Amino acid sequence: MHNNFYPDAARARALDASMQSGLAESLAHICEQCHGQLSFDEHAVRTIITNLENTRHYPPSTFAIYYELATALLDEQFDAAENLFAELAREKPRDTGLKIMALGDSKIAVHTPRFQRMMNSDPTSEFDFLPPSKDMAIKFRTRFRDGFSLLERIIPELAAEVRALVNQVLMAVGDPGKTAEFDGGSSYSIWGALFLNATCHENDIAMAEVIAHETAHCLLYGLAIDESLVLNPDDEFFPSPLRQDDRPMDGIYHATFVSARMHWAMSRLIESGQLDARARETAGQACLDDQVNFYTGYETVAAHAQLTETGKQVMAGAKAYMDAACAGQPVISPV
Repeated sequence: MHNNFYPDAARARALDASMQSGLAESLAHICEQCHGQLSFDEHAVRTIITNLENTRHYPPSTFAIYYELATALLDEQFDAAENLFAELAREKPRDTGLKIMALGDSKIAVHTPRFQRMMNSDPTSEFDFLPPSKDMAIKFRTRFRDGFSLLERIIPELAAEVRALVNQVLMAVGDPGKTAEFDGGSSYSIWGALFLNATCHENDIAMAEVIAHETAHCLLYGLAIDESLVLNPDDEFFPSPLRQDDRPMDGIYHATFVSARMHWAMSRLIESGQLDARARETAGQACLDDQVNFYTGYETVAAHAQLTETGKQVMAGAKAYMDAACAGQPVISPV
């Protein structure tokens, strides 16, 4: 069985292409069903479909509008659907390359409320995703570029996968008056977007780790395009290795796989011999934490998860890596 745990830029590009072609197919179906029933700019929407079919890819906002449109149609909210069709008609193919933008930036400001809603779709927890200050955004942009440069220099295959899966890195901050805070996040319905907290990730190791962390979630979204990874119902909750609150099994699965990916990235940085003593210590502690988190999560997955064949293969790859990397090392029980 092929181990699909490790970064693979070609696979990531194929996943992105599948997401884009799937969007084209879904929009074509919606156009056909809504023809003559709703008022919308059919020519503009079919232009988007043609562009997608000709490998002109679209940005995260296009996916977000599509998911809201599909929901409005299913709920028979036809006035809302016509408004969403109008928004969709204004979407343009995305720019190439990895863009670092602030939530609320003029280029995406119209989508900020939509992104905020979609990033708070989890009924078990709620986080604030607010625009950062201009000064904070400038400083974060520098920190991100430094951390990403570290990956490009030492783990180029991971950096290449990031570039294939992520089109926009969106800086955000939480509400300083609340205790709950996010490090980063992503959503299947905002394909190509990565949200990072502009107040966190103060050094290159922390930035490299959160990039590895959040991009691993994006990879899992892509791998689930044809078949879900987990079949457990969303109202069934279990202890999570990365969260204090109990989570649905899909969240446990994600957290477990992501912990293995973070362990691999931190191990690669350490093994490179290019880190100074402080960075090596930081990465080493991260590895220990990731080891605990992986095996804690895996115990729950092994005991309770209902996995598809794809889900089994993906998790088996992560387990094979962790067992080999941690062979002979005691698994430290969480405090």
